[in-house]
Amino acid sequence: MINNFIEGDAILGRNYSCGYGCVIESDVVVGDNVKLGHNVVLKSGTRFGNNIDFADYCCTTGMCYVGNNVAVRTRSTISKSVIIEDNVFIGAGVMTSHTKNVYHCRPKITRKQLITHIYPGVVIGSHTNLVAGITLGQNVVVGYSSLVVKDLLLSGIYFGHPARYVMDLPEEMKVNLPLDWVPYEFSEDMLRKYLPYA
Repeated sequence: MINNFIEGDAILGRNYSCGYGCVIESDVVVGDNVKLGHNVVLKSGTRFGNNIDFADYCCTTGMCYVGNNVAVRTRSTISKSVIIEDNVFIGAGVMTSHTKNVYHCRPKITRKQLITHIYPGVVIGSHTNLVAGITLGQNVVVGYSSLVVKDLLLSGIYFGHPARYVMDLPEEMKVNLPLDWVPYEFSEDMLRKYLPYA
């Protein structure tokens, strides 16, 4: 049997469950009715809302926010500085990132960390890559194995390398926002602690 490792200060909500081989670091907050698959890693600064299905081999890499009613499928990576709002579906093997430049062993490169914002009702197809710092607007659907290199703000279906607008989103696929909805923002304290180059 593979044991789980959960730091003592992690906050886990009601009806939380996880599979085998999970690692939950310090300063992680998980809401109610959250299901983690096998071999999931949640790094420090992760914040989960309620009713989340975070599948096998998925991970977060640092401070991020995953809202309510979100499904993240197998082997997806939610990078630090990513905000995922409510009612989002993320397919298998989706990759996000948080840095504009690779500065490993490159002291002359300016360090820059960017915030990626995924709005409610977004669907991201499996094996899609998102560059750091982009915004996906409400009810954007990105097709399988696409590459997102710029903001996609208008509701619709996008696909390709790079992802381009293909067609309108059918009404039955749209998710409505509550009237009192406010976009999530990281607190100044969290930014100072986890994203010093934001």
